[in-house]
Amino acid sequence: MRVGAVIWAFVLHIAALLALIVVLPWRVDRLPAAALAVPIQGVIIDQAAIEREKAKLEAAARQERLQQQREDRQRREAAEQQRLADQREKQRVADEQRARDDAKRKEEQRLADERADQARKKQEAEAQARRDRERAAQKQREEEMQLAAAAEAEAAAARAAGLQDQYMLMIENAVKSKWQRPLSARPGIQCVVNVVQLPTGDVVSANVAQCNGDDAVRRSIENAVREASPLPRPPTQAVFSRTFTLTFAPDK
Repeated sequence: MRVGAVIWAFVLHIAALLALIVVLPWRVDRLPAAALAVPIQGVIIDQAAIEREKAKLEAAARQERLQQQREDRQRREAAEQQRLADQREKQRVADEQRARDDAKRKEEQRLADERADQARKKQEAEAQARRDRERAAQKQREEEMQLAAAAEAEAAAARAAGLQDQYMLMIENAVKSKWQRPLSARPGIQCVVNVVQLPTGDVVSANVAQCNGDDAVRRSIENAVREASPLPRPPTQAVFSRTFTLTFAPDK
């Protein structure tokens, strides 16, 4: 805008000078003689002033252009500095984001390694627990086998000593004492009874399997076994059995 104003001022000065040059001869014939005798030095002086004004305007225009160039350069430099600052800021933000991402990946990897380590330790602990259980079960089986073998040996010794037969005879006598002979019972009755008892001798069940008597005889024998509950204690625990078969022959 300032350069345009200077140019317009220069154009107006030139236009005024041209108008003066054109109008002046037309007015010369109307001037007094004394006026005509004056030299035309004023025109030359005005021309010099115009040249000086022109030079001044050109100098002002150059200054204006230089100022404009300086301002443009300053704007470009400021824009470049802003661009560099923006670029540095973007780089800083990117570096911070990259650092956060790296830290996040490291944390995720650490957690994954920790979970894997915990899973491995858990598997090892479970495997050790299984081995311990297997050893305990094996030890228990061995102990049970030893106890069973000892019990079998004791039972065998008891049988050899006649204690098993003695025990069965005690049970048979207890049942006979409770038996009520039905009218339909024939002489020579012999029945096989399956008996289940508790360690206390209490009868859980009594069922006649084979019998040469009728239903009344069968029922009477089962009732006699239940009435004899609790059954006599064995002379030794080696001959005790929760389930046993009793041969009931009351006429023998």
